[in-house]
This record gives sequence, structure tokens and C-alpha cells, in this order.
Amino acid sequence: MQEKKTERAPGSYEDFVAYLGTVRTEEELFSPLTYWFVGQNCPEDVCFRPQLVEARAKELGFWQGLTFKVEHWMTTSRAEAEAAGREAFQSRIGEDYAAYREKAEAARERARRRRLSSPFLYIPKCLDDIPVRDVSWLVEGLLPQGEVSLLGADGGTGKGIWQAQLVAYVTAGKTSGFFPQPPGQTGRVLIFAGEDDPSKVLKARLMAAGADMSRVMVQTSDAYFSRTGNPLCIPDKSFAKYIESAAPALVLIDPLQSFLPAGVEMVSRNQMRAALLPLKALCARLGCAALIAMHTNKRSNVSGRARLADSSDIWDIARSVLMMGRDKNSGQLYLSHEKSSYAAPARTALLHIEQTQVEGVTTAVAVFDSRTDKKDADFVEERRVRVAQTKADAAQAILDVLAEAKLGSMPNTQLRAEVVKETGCSEKTYNRAYGELVKSGEVVKRVIRQKDGTNSWYSFSSYCSKLDDQVPI
Repeated sequence: MQEKKTERAPGSYEDFVAYLGTVRTEEELFSPLTYWFVGQNCPEDVCFRPQLVEARAKELGFWQGLTFKVEHWMTTSRAEAEAAGREAFQSRIGEDYAAYREKAEAARERARRRRLSSPFLYIPKCLDDIPVRDVSWLVEGLLPQGEVSLLGADGGTGKGIWQAQLVAYVTAGKTSGFFPQPPGQTGRVLIFAGEDDPSKVLKARLMAAGADMSRVMVQTSDAYFSRTGNPLCIPDKSFAKYIESAAPALVLIDPLQSFLPAGVEMVSRNQMRAALLPLKALCARLGCAALIAMHTNKRSNVSGRARLADSSDIWDIARSVLMMGRDKNSGQLYLSHEKSSYAAPARTALLHIEQTQVEGVTTAVAVFDSRTDKKDADFVEERRVRVAQTKADAAQAILDVLAEAKLGSMPNTQLRAEVVKETGCSEKTYNRAYGELVKSGEVVKRVIRQKDGTNSWYSFSSYCSKLDDQVPI
């Protein structure tokens, strides 16, 4: 739309007000041109022109001796005009006025360009003019292209190991029970790693899964900080440049907390949305999929978005949400598709983790078992079925409680209280069962120093303890 240009009459009140807006110095304000403007009083003037000059002087901070300055300027300008003569004075004013108009028009053009470039002035599109498009998928029905998806997982459930299967599927087209259909096309994967070391953890894990190493790129938060002295954050230009230069089909961010600005509170919906919108816009522009990984919280008996740490706005922004956890009774790991904005959610995958060797390095691989119609809420709300009748029952209950605990560990006193409460076994039976588990090595006891300086005994599941030592998850 062409902007209509309105010309102001020279010396008019509107022209005078516009002129005062361009003045920045005392020399410009108390000049012969301003004196000429003040002398062009018109019936349509809203305010007395000398008063406008004084008001502009105050806006610019020229308070000191203002009354004297105004009187001196008026007297001097009148004397200069009389001495120069009418024609000479008018000629000088014409030159000054032309220079003012040139400067004003330049400023006006800059303002016009700013207005036109502002997205808030774009005319909204009519739906009748918008074509209908089908959703493009990186993984059919699971991860849409050009969108942000989310993976929430309990500690010790192997989210990083399952992600290796995803990377193998995207980079090498490797099918499995997790991804039975071949991909439409393969591509690069860019991993932003905040916890896992590329040489000690990531490479062996991805090789075991069958990923194409030549198509996997990684940037760690630690390496970026060591090089720049600044944290790498999603809203930063450098974060976008990594993605633009890599041109990946999939961006993995694990975990989200490692790449948020220091001032962002995850409980604040507005702050979280502002932090993630640049990533969402980047995915839409480049057509890549992003999968954000984050830990679940420690709240008990909650499912869905309530299990995610702090802000539910992360759930709202994501177009697809996956949740990983562990079955209370069988210890089976599960991956539940909890939200899908563009298709019906996939059935829940059941899996387990196996250890393997890659070039002499111990790592782990996710193995698909089967599928079920149970969802995250079903696993979370399901009560553990067990009544300890014997020492063996009590021992199994101890192992189950530790398997469900964060990082597979729990204070000894808390462990005893939970097992006795849930099974109804006597403390004597508990102590006998616990002692044999420690003796066999299935439970490991460690002393951990607390924040207050005291020492407390903790019990660890030997399975999780070994994974901590050999296979970081």
C-alpha cells in the first residue's frame, strides 16, 4: 500500500511543531529559522509559539538561564533581520528551511520503513487464500517436521539409549520394533548435549544402535562454555547458527535445562514460552524436527503434564510428547506417546536395556519387547501387587522399591519404612532379607554426606549402581 504524502504549508503551525521535533541543539533551537517560524502567527495556532520554544528547550534540558536565553535570542534575531534587510533575511531563511525539510523528509522516510517492516502492521491472511497442507513427518505419526516435540523420562529409564535408536533410524534408516516402517528419507542429526560426554558415552551408544557416524554432529554445553566463557542458550544467535550450518533433519536437546538462559524460571509460563519460541520458529523455517529431553519431577502418583518439571508451557508448545517410565510390578520400561497434535497417538512401546561392547568399551542398547494399550497414567496409578509372606518376598519388595526410586537409591530408614508399610512384613523379616541382599551384592550400602555436613546411609540397587559406573544414562 502506497503511503499518502501530506505537504505542510511553510510556516504553518503544523509545520512549526514538526520543525521543533527535529531540533536537537541550542544553536538549532535559538536560530534565525526558529525566529522566522515564531513570527508566522496564524489563527489556527493552538499554543503561543514562543511558549512552544520554551517547552522544547525544557525537553532538551536547556533549563539554566532559559528566560534570559529566550529574550536574548529574540532581540538578537530581530536586530540581525533589520541589519540584513528583508530580502537578504528571507534568502537565508529559505536556505535554512530547505535544509530542515530535507532532514525532516529523511526522518519521515526512515519512520515509514520501520512501520512497513513491523509485523504488527501486516494484514492478516484470509483463510480462503491459505492452501491446505498435509503434515510432513520425520517419523510417521510420532515426530512432525518443522515442529518441537518433547521426551520426558524418569531417571534410570534409558532415555538417552532409546534416543540412540532414533538417531540410527534418522541417519541410517535402521528399522526396529520402535520404528518398523522405513523412513521417507534419511538425514543429519545435531545433538546438543548437556550431560553426556561424546567420546565416553555418546559415540559408543550410537554405534551400538547402528547410527551413521558421518551424519551425526554434536555440540556440548561444556565445550561451548570453555571456548567462549558464556553458556550456550536456545535464544542465542549462536544456537541458531549451529542449526543453520548443520542443516539437520533432527535436532536433539538433552536435557532442556542445560540450554536455558540463567534468568529463566521454568515455573514461569511467559519466560519458558519466550525461551522456546526462537527454536519453534527456527524449526518451522528450516523444516527440521526438534526433540527436547527433560527429566520428570519427583511428585508421586501424578501422570502426563504433571510429571514434567515445573512449567506446563513446555507441554503446550510441543506438538508431540513422549513419556518414559518403569512398570511398578514387572520393572518393565515403557515409552508412552502421550500427546499428538496431528495424528492418533502411537501404542506404548515396552523395552529393556542390554549391555554390549563397542570397540572394547562397555555401553548399552535399547531392545524392543512389545506394545501395549496402557498409557503413562495407567502405569503410574497402578498399585504394586505384593504381600510379603516370606523373607524372599521381602527381598523382592526391597529391590522393587529401589528400582522405582530416583537414581535407584534411597536412605536406609526411608527404604525400611516403605517396604514394611507396603508389604506388612515384620522388621525382623525385613532385616534378614536386607542383610542377605547386601551380602549377595544385589544391594549396595554407601555413606553420603548431606548438605548440613552429617553422614547418612543410603541403599543402592546394584543394577543402577553398575549403570552409573559403566553406562551413564
